[in-house]
Amino acid sequence: MTIRYFAGARHAAGTEEEQWPIAEALALAQLVIQLGDAQQAQRPELASVLARCSFLVNETAVTDKNQLVVDGDTVDALPPFAGG
Repeated sequence: MTIRYFAGARHAAGTEEEQWPIAEALALAQLVIQLGDAQQAQRPELASVLARCSFLVNETAVTDKNQLVVDGDTVDALPPFAGG
């Protein structure tokens, strides 16, 4: 699975994109927890940033974080944007 981070999420993750191995389908909410937990020591702010993010799965907006994601999906983490 490919995880792509944008704006503040990119800064918190310390990378623009990463590959995340999963063995079986899991809910997007579970994936978000896994990502935050895995980076807790090096990037403690990532979990809180991800908690505020909206997500796209394969370029489609996700409104239900119980939606399943599978190996091969692309998940985009989009923090709230400000500006005008």
